[in-house]
Amino acid sequence: MRQWLMAGMLSLSALMIGGCEETSVKLVSVEMVSTETGSPDFKRMIKICFDKPLSGVYHHEIFLESKDGFTMKGESTLRTAASDPDNPCILRNLNSYVNSNSPPRARDLIDRYLMKGNVASVKISIWGDESGAKGLKMDSKTFNNL
Repeated sequence: MRQWLMAGMLSLSALMIGGCEETSVKLVSVEMVSTETGSPDFKRMIKICFDKPLSGVYHHEIFLESKDGFTMKGESTLRTAASDPDNPCILRNLNSYVNSNSPPRARDLIDRYLMKGNVASVKISIWGDESGAKGLKMDSKTFNNL
């Protein structure tokens, strides 16, 4: 009886641990989205597409380089869009990557250099998010001439 109880508890704990993990996703494409109308804060966007819709919280790092030599690095979490949970693409504002390590007037530089057609490369790495920290690295890709 004791062996059956231990085996049952072990099986149950394995199922519980497996249920907490995010499913692995792969990066498929990146597209620069530029709009010249509307709010100036949303002129420069990036559309990141995966092989399937996100099903949890993921952490990502991004490195952008313009054809003019301007570079920018940022990171944040990615979640399923509440308004469109079945969409495998996430639209992100480039201004959300501005941080304390960004150059002075980074928002103006983004608007000037990271427009559609002027981005030489974008490198993205994505991890599963385990308790607010980087977990298992799922994918990393570089996209050129955007």
